[in-house]
Amino acid sequence: MLMTAMAFGLVTLLIVLVVAALLDCVRTPAERVRYVPKWLWLLFLLHTPVFGALVWNYAGKRPAPLASGPGRLRP
Repeated sequence: MLMTAMAFGLVTLLIVLVVAALLDCVRTPAERVRYVPKWLWLLFLLHTPVFGALVWNYAGKRPAPLASGPGRLRP
């Protein structure tokens, strides 16, 4: 019973990781995508979901630019 619960938890975690990576890739502007075009990243995410999600999260996009303006406080 415990192994079944652990397996269910692991599968759920992997599904959440893959769906989050797919949504993040779709929502990321093309200017922030690195190395290959966005459509190729989506194909990679669909073809190798778990590995693709990990690679997307660590190497697929540039960091968001820091907000600067009158509302931003400087340290």
